[in-house]
Amino acid sequence: MVWALSGLISCLSLPSEEGKFDVPLKPNLKLELRERRPLLPSGGPPPPEAGVLPSQCDDLDDGGPVNGPSCITDRISCGDTIIGHTKGGVQLYDTRFWEKKFCWPATVQHDGGDERVYRLDMPRGEWRAFVWLDTPCADLDMMAIKFNDDRCPTIDHSLPRCEAMLKKGARNRERIELVHQGEATWYIVVEGRDDEEGAFALHVQCRPGLQ
Repeated sequence: MVWALSGLISCLSLPSEEGKFDVPLKPNLKLELRERRPLLPSGGPPPPEAGVLPSQCDDLDDGGPVNGPSCITDRISCGDTIIGHTKGGVQLYDTRFWEKKFCWPATVQHDGGDERVYRLDMPRGEWRAFVWLDTPCADLDMMAIKFNDDRCPTIDHSLPRCEAMLKKGARNRERIELVHQGEATWYIVVEGRDDEEGAFALHVQCRPGLQ
């Protein structure tokens, strides 16, 4: 698990097998969250525990630096959970970008606020990735762009695929499923509707195979 945080003033209560314990939040602190046991053998893994609770929204008011290269705040891998904040990110992906790339129509406004971009490099072969976004603090959305390049995608690039699951309103959990054969790099973008900005948790679960 990767923690990308700054401006922290308290502790986050994380679950353990024995109960609850408090761990001071620090930038790039790697921890493990206990996942729920699978209920069914297929249909995707069960959802992870929430990474950010509504009571913790005031603990974080900035998401820290954009580490790069280019637009990327951090890399994320299978099994990672990142706690972040849109404030302090980049401003590259707006309503026009999403509409031109046929990712989402202009009926959803993404022109205000900052965006956080995380790079997910998937293993070779046939894989499914399940990406969860917890947004208890603001009305945020998540989009994923498939782009096998070291540069961040721009409006001038040809993008083979994008995936999104946008739910209106704060305190909703979003999930997108990314399926690929061969190799794939995904750029996962978290940004707010209108001028919304806030803390969020991003979690990736992976499973080999296409079914």
